[in-house]
Amino acid sequence: MTRKTGPIPRLGAFAVAAAIVAGACATTTPGAPTAPGATPATEPSASATIEPSAATASTTPLPEASPATPADPSAAATPELTQAWATATLTDVETGESFRIADFAGRVVFVEAMAIWCTNCRRQQGEFTAALEQLDPEAVAYVVLTVEPNESADALARYESDQGFEGRYAVAGRDVSAALEADFGPTVLSPPNVPVVVIRPDGAVEFQTGPHGADDIVALVEG
Repeated sequence: MTRKTGPIPRLGAFAVAAAIVAGACATTTPGAPTAPGATPATEPSASATIEPSAATASTTPLPEASPATPADPSAAATPELTQAWATATLTDVETGESFRIADFAGRVVFVEAMAIWCTNCRRQQGEFTAALEQLDPEAVAYVVLTVEPNESADALARYESDQGFEGRYAVAGRDVSAALEADFGPTVLSPPNVPVVVIRPDGAVEFQTGPHGADDIVALVEG
């Protein structure tokens, strides 16, 4: 009996080719059904996904800067008076207390050079006493210095008490008188000219002569 072998080999070749094609499709197509006996396709690794960097992805707002606090005018530094006549220690002839003209820095300060015998000085001190009654004592200081070498603290205290004047009365003494003359000239030691040193709250110093009326003194302090 003769065996037929022609058609059978051709059918086997077609089957093998079909199996190869099916296996290739199952391997390269994600999500496609897996053929029986074929190895499942590998899913992409989660680590392969590119995430935005932390610096880029952050949405946390930066803290806002605190607003600047406005400067408090009252906190401004008080100017320092360094002149020799301002830093010298004086004695209030009424109370016996020691003080310095520099202690009153930040106010309007009037420093009058006088002598007990000077009638112009007496009138001027009356005007200052009237002005001081109208002014805030924290805003003004009035210092009266006798520059007459022969006048004592006791004599000056009696003079202040008898006249009823306000202010800080003291004996200038040789050193303070010399310091005043060095800064303002000899006129400051001439009582009849009514010499007055005016110190502004900002530390500016001005030398004046001539009488000052009470209204002018008040306006100068309050203006």
